[in-house]
Amino acid sequence: MRVSGLDENGDWRFGKGKALYLTNGDCVRQNVVTRIRSFVNDWFADMSHGVDWFNLLGKRKNETQILRAIEKIVLETPGVSTIDLLRLKSVSKDRVASIELQFTTIYGKAFAESV
Repeated sequence: MRVSGLDENGDWRFGKGKALYLTNGDCVRQNVVTRIRSFVNDWFADMSHGVDWFNLLGKRKNETQILRAIEKIVLETPGVSTIDLLRLKSVSKDRVASIELQFTTIYGKAFAESV
């Protein structure tokens, strides 16, 4: 498994060819974070891809729905074997969610992410 690496702003990195590609566990980690940050109806090739953030963050007391949506996205990501921790740290009044996630890949590497 291999994907082009992203910089700290989420943009593709260019200029060094395959040296900037990620493989195995790092590839899976990047795919998980990218998929969590994706919005439904935002990708022309698959309008159902992503999380329905507008509706989920627009309602009160739906933490369980948010966690289930994230859990589904993470477990459907190729290369993820288990979710070890998933916690919704906060949802601000400005509709910004803070998520704590730990997962293990099929390559045996564990990751801890705050998204």
